[in-house]
Amino acid sequence: MTGGPEEHRRATGRAARLLLSTLPRTPAGRRLAAGAAVDSVGSGMFLAASTLYFVTVVGLPAARVGLVLSVAAVAGLLSPMPLGRLADRIGPTRVYVALLALRGLGYAGFALVESFWSYAVLTCLLTALDRGCSPLQQVVVGIIEGSENQTRTMASIRSVRNIGLTAGFLLAGAVLAIEERAAFVALFLGNALTFWVIAAVVEQLRRRTAASAPQAVSTAPASTESPGPSSDEPAPAAVRTPFRDLRFLLFTLSNGVLSLHDSVLFVLLPLWLTTATDAPSSAVSVLLAVNTVLTVLLQVYVARFAETTAGALRLVPIALVPLLVSCAAFAGAEHMPVWPAAACAVIAVVLLTVGENLHSVAVWNLSYELSPAPARARYLGAFSLGMTGQHIVGPALMTGVLLPLGTAGWGVLAVVYVLAAAVLRVTGAPRTAPAEPVSAKAATPASSSPTEVSS
Repeated sequence: MTGGPEEHRRATGRAARLLLSTLPRTPAGRRLAAGAAVDSVGSGMFLAASTLYFVTVVGLPAARVGLVLSVAAVAGLLSPMPLGRLADRIGPTRVYVALLALRGLGYAGFALVESFWSYAVLTCLLTALDRGCSPLQQVVVGIIEGSENQTRTMASIRSVRNIGLTAGFLLAGAVLAIEERAAFVALFLGNALTFWVIAAVVEQLRRRTAASAPQAVSTAPASTESPGPSSDEPAPAAVRTPFRDLRFLLFTLSNGVLSLHDSVLFVLLPLWLTTATDAPSSAVSVLLAVNTVLTVLLQVYVARFAETTAGALRLVPIALVPLLVSCAAFAGAEHMPVWPAAACAVIAVVLLTVGENLHSVAVWNLSYELSPAPARARYLGAFSLGMTGQHIVGPALMTGVLLPLGTAGWGVLAVVYVLAAAVLRVTGAPRTAPAEPVSAKAATPASSSPTEVSS
């Protein structure tokens, strides 16, 4: 028993080191991560409770709620590009803060919804704002943190968001247990408050970045926050649209295809486990928990290998390896007894999660560096369409093609992974020459330092 206090201190120290290892390096990055954690708690509460509220409390038909969500997804598909163009013209951080404030106002408005049309209009509007914010966040992190810290900070934000969403899901359980309208209203207002908190944090960081800009070198990311371009940097309108940049479009498409691992985890896995194996259906929640915990632990660690463009490019084929082995593990589990099948499924999910995290941190760097600085918000808005397309097409591919194919479906998925990774690796390489003269400043050799690459 004499070693008890010492063991307790060691355990506390290990826990503290683990927590610190998931946080960004800079104070500004840690504030962004803290704001993301608060925001994700509110989002988790809303996602877990909102649909049930509008069906059971407000009395909207479930089929019409589902229809609105589908229409809203289309609105979300269209919004990143115009919002990205606006951000390139007047400043990404200004637009991002304004969108956060509007989202807070909109989510608070759900507490006043009494009819189908008010629900439909508000849901479509907020989904468009939500999807438009996602690529802007990456731009804002790059501006505030610089390219040398951007990948790690994005990884930290994703880690804390997973923790926050889980906490939000649990808090929503208390609201669902109460089953009182007032509890749901408090949830909506609490979610709205989280958007205003992160908006205040980002706005304060924007002002600090702007104040320090006069001392920064001309290549500093903060220069992109000025409403107009600098003398040696083309105006956003002078850079061609990403939809005419074939290489960037191929990069975007291949990333969306490789991101099918997301639909494998959340759509195919539960159906496959219960129809193609003898493993208990209760194992689904365990497997998803394994993915969440591993993502929190791995995301920041693997981000250190993608802090340069060269490092990010190396991660693409490395990420492919665990994805391919996971396909083999899934296929093998179909021909095993119940407990070996469950164990094989756990191994497959671990491998899938490792591949997912390696792929994610790699494309954060590559997509940012491939986007011309004067039009970065617009380009990253276009890049986000690849993931949006995966969310639309992926579930249908999982249930309509891969699941009916049985074991052969995993072989087909493996081939798709290989092709997508090959295209992603080729198109993600640094531009050896600018596609157009106006984009020259955005194309930087892979040998450049992180600071130079961020120009």
